[in-house]
Amino acid sequence: MDVDRALDSAHKASMVIEALRAGSLKLRQQDEPWARELLALPRGPTGLLDISRLSPKALAIARSAALALQGLHQEFGEKPTEPTLSLSNAQCALFRHYETLFLALTGTNSVNVNSQEEIKFRLVERVRHSSDDLADDFNTAAGELEQFYRENATALFQAGKSAGGVKVVLGGQRQFGPSALTSARIAGLYCDTQLIPDPVYPFLMGDLHLNALHLQLAIVLFHILPLRPLVDARLSEPPILVFPSFEEALEEKDAITQAGLASLVVKVVAPVLNTKIVAIDEMFEYAAKHEQEFLDVITNARLFVPPGVDPEKVGTAAEAAQTYLRNLAGIRDERILEKMRALPTGVLVLNGILERLRPQYHLLENAEELHAQPLLSQPAHWYYFERSAQAETRALVNERILRPESFDILRALQDDSLAWLANIPVKGLADIRERMEHAELREQLGKITAQLTAAGPAELDSVVREVRHALEVLIQRQQRAIKDIEAKYSSKNWSAGVGAAIGALGGASMYFMPSLAALAGVTTPVATAVGAAAAGGVAAAKEAVGQFVEKRKAGKTMLGMLATARDRSK
Repeated sequence: MDVDRALDSAHKASMVIEALRAGSLKLRQQDEPWARELLALPRGPTGLLDISRLSPKALAIARSAALALQGLHQEFGEKPTEPTLSLSNAQCALFRHYETLFLALTGTNSVNVNSQEEIKFRLVERVRHSSDDLADDFNTAAGELEQFYRENATALFQAGKSAGGVKVVLGGQRQFGPSALTSARIAGLYCDTQLIPDPVYPFLMGDLHLNALHLQLAIVLFHILPLRPLVDARLSEPPILVFPSFEEALEEKDAITQAGLASLVVKVVAPVLNTKIVAIDEMFEYAAKHEQEFLDVITNARLFVPPGVDPEKVGTAAEAAQTYLRNLAGIRDERILEKMRALPTGVLVLNGILERLRPQYHLLENAEELHAQPLLSQPAHWYYFERSAQAETRALVNERILRPESFDILRALQDDSLAWLANIPVKGLADIRERMEHAELREQLGKITAQLTAAGPAELDSVVREVRHALEVLIQRQQRAIKDIEAKYSSKNWSAGVGAAIGALGGASMYFMPSLAALAGVTTPVATAVGAAAAGGVAAAKEAVGQFVEKRKAGKTMLGMLATARDRSK
């Protein structure tokens, strides 16, 4: 049987098994033998059904039954619900559901929480003192969000495909955490639209085999909700678009996904083993039977980087395996973790590599399906992305989306030395996006780094240095602008008391000259003019406020926010 037909047969057999277990396929007594044969089939490491032991008769019946099921589904099956919300309304509704779910879990809104430890404390308190309310609130919120997914999931995915401009899709990690949030905030200064696989969807629509699932869900919500101002701004070009990527369901039920993931693992690992292994089952068998040889090869090739470890500092494969288990403690379901601890070290390491490559496979698939450039948030994720793309003979850069030099800049912006860019408030980022200043920054960075990339691809370290230099140049422009504002007003020869009037702008009420409050663009009373009048009269106070206003406006520009963000990091 050729590979394509084998995959198709495995897919059809999976459909029939699912229908049998769901009770939607009824059997006659004479059908029971082939059905038992089908239900007894094992699955490979990626979930792909192994049909090699299936008799030709049972396989033929399974294929025929699957075709019948497909026909019945097309004739009588439920059609996806037509979305009733526009894209912006759907995204705003999704984040409202997120906030409601967070409130149900912790008893407060996300803006009132400052850390993951506080989330844990609040959730424990809810369990101890109001567990019934917690259960009722969570079930209600989760049910409403599930209904939202049923009505809008497909439409949101299609919206991601139709978005244009400089478009990236975030991936490489299994959950949305601090590094993903930082990456999204920084990339928002450069990209037109970021597509973010919905990190909450798998919690409600799949089984992640997690320990303390509700706590981990609350932590994911805590990290995705800060992006809400970018959604609530309802910009014509959405800075972010959260979409469901159906990864868990595809891994569990789709034979093509299961085979594709298995193929990626073989393509990445087999070349360094110097063997003729062509299937993932053979690879697991080799890792068990030739464990030390396997571990030595993996160590030399640095193919296994456990979570939380720098690819440049990873030790031996055996050491990495122990780090892998330690880092999963408290996160992975304890029953699953016990089974992992019992595995031979070689098999455990290969399983770890498989888990590293799973999100890479989905990232590559999402990028291709959504016509977007992959974007990652951690060095280890970039490391495996490069390995995966090379194994699949896919280009690192989708040149329909980005020029190679633009990709280099985007990746350089993720360097740890530029993490201060994430200090820009998300509301400020929304303002930048509304004024389309991100496109100006993209152009400026491109000009300043053009000389470096003119001769061809540049080393990442070199691009990082040039991007840092470019940002410093832009910030210096901001500082010169502030000095120009100060020089503009210094010739007025105010009395010493005018400086006090400027300082008072942060304090009491401006009853005497309310027009100045409006001029300063503040909503609360900001200053008393009595001191200003005593120090030089109304004209001097107006000049003082004039300088304050111009500085304030300069600070609200993108360059002003960059300068402020950089200063906060010092």
